[in-house]
Amino acid sequence: MNGDVRVTALPPVSEAATDRYERLCLSIAGIGFELAWAGAPPAQERSLKFYREFLSDRDHSSGENEINVRLRVHCGELPNLERETSIFDAVANHWRLFRSNGHAVFEMFHTLPPHPLMQVSMMAPDFSSGDVYVRPRKTGRRPTWSLLRVMRPFGELLLIQHLSHGRGVLLHALGVSDQGEGLVFIGRSGAGKSTLANLYKRYKGVTILGDERVIATKEEGRFWLSGTPWPGGAFRVSGHRVPLRKIFFLEHGSCNALIGDARLTHYGLLFQQLFLPFWHGEALGFAVNFAHELIAALPAHRLAFVNDRTAVEFLRAHR
Repeated sequence: MNGDVRVTALPPVSEAATDRYERLCLSIAGIGFELAWAGAPPAQERSLKFYREFLSDRDHSSGENEINVRLRVHCGELPNLERETSIFDAVANHWRLFRSNGHAVFEMFHTLPPHPLMQVSMMAPDFSSGDVYVRPRKTGRRPTWSLLRVMRPFGELLLIQHLSHGRGVLLHALGVSDQGEGLVFIGRSGAGKSTLANLYKRYKGVTILGDERVIATKEEGRFWLSGTPWPGGAFRVSGHRVPLRKIFFLEHGSCNALIGDARLTHYGLLFQQLFLPFWHGEALGFAVNFAHELIAALPAHRLAFVNDRTAVEFLRAHR
């Protein structure tokens, strides 16, 4: 394993412990993240523009202003930790999770060969706080670290974990608010999410919540659709939240058409595009049940569409 810093245990993250730190807060579908650091700052990256709508200046009290995840970011050498128990090994996605000395430890590897270790995060067992060690980036006169790398895939995994404790699920989908009505278009890569987003964005009264990853939640008996800061090919995101009204499963077609299917078919299509917390049995159970409830409660269709403005007009005519 890379790095030569031996770490055994760290104190929990607290308000008092981070008083000397700079910090920023993000809110994604109501899940609050606080990132605190001393020394090397986050790099100024062009893609940071996608996070602007998710920045929060909230105080750190309870209720709507709750911080769910507190992270201290350390830029420098990576800790060398003993793997006591493997929890989940996502080799294909270049990360793994294991248990070490009472911590849940995430290791993140570079996506390009030879896949060096890039980030080590020591989390509390409930994933609510932890220390993130990142390799420095040298831009200008002093080292920096990448907020984008910290938040994806690591922050995304934490988001999935916290959503799956009674809130909702992360979907591989396009989310659209059309005149205040939330529409989710679920589909694999290449199914047309970015294509349809580009068709929709020409219309007034439309907000693209995200064309790659969006969030479905449920509060007080109602389903809601929220954006994330992680765009696809249409490069559109929004921090807005709207009531979720309809579900579509996308595919390209020779004409615009809604295709009826059995509910079991919809389950299969949905589960292929869910981001599930396979590393935590209780959270996984919630996510599966939530997906079942979502399909049972809302109108769902398979949608074939053509790449022109008639696709949006067709959808608006079939509200």
